[in-house]
Amino acid sequence: MNAAKIQLSSGHNEPRGAGEPGIYHNINILKEWDVSPEEAALVANAGWILTKNAIIGKALALFGELSGILQERWRNEAWPEGQQELQAILQVPPRISKGENYKGLPWVVLDYPRCFGRDDVLAVRTLFWWGHYFSVTLHLKGSYKEMFLPVIRDHLPLLGAAGFFIGVSDDEWRHELGQDNYRPVDPGATSEMDAILGRQAFLKFSAKCDLHHWNQAGELLLRLSEIVIQALKS
Repeated sequence: MNAAKIQLSSGHNEPRGAGEPGIYHNINILKEWDVSPEEAALVANAGWILTKNAIIGKALALFGELSGILQERWRNEAWPEGQQELQAILQVPPRISKGENYKGLPWVVLDYPRCFGRDDVLAVRTLFWWGHYFSVTLHLKGSYKEMFLPVIRDHLPLLGAAGFFIGVSDDEWRHELGQDNYRPVDPGATSEMDAILGRQAFLKFSAKCDLHHWNQAGELLLRLSEIVIQALKS
């Protein structure tokens, strides 16, 4: 790998007389790398990044445990006639992934069930987002939206009572529960809900679990997943 070349300023390689500025004279003019006192304290402290790594490891372990429980729960459900296609999707194993930069922050994701096609999507995504929350999101698109839409419409009271939000953004890959992205499910607002349900090719419902409930997160996330299962059953 070639070493990076840094040009300090023009003219520094030209001959100079005695007492003239040397090549490093202007190094402090560039201040972009200066840190605040808080940043200086953090960069000198390895403990916080080790703690962060440990927390990510615990999130991965939690999702690993959930993945086995969810596989058994979804596969043992008696799906009605007309929804048998779901059985094939349930044979696809869960996928756990992680990253460092969703809106600048680390994340861990468990996808199960998962079927991500260009035109058709049926997925339940469990998300840990650093500094924000855990969430469970049902994502339906294309033929799967058409398959489950009548059932979903009947189960809006169930979703609303469980604290689910409905996606209103045109971007199906936005996950944050902001007001411009999600609205609370309100079964009483029939015309508004019908407009959202029929507006686009995909449909998303999401509910969150606050991070201060971390020690109960496994149970709470399983409860939200159970609501999703019931919302899909005719």
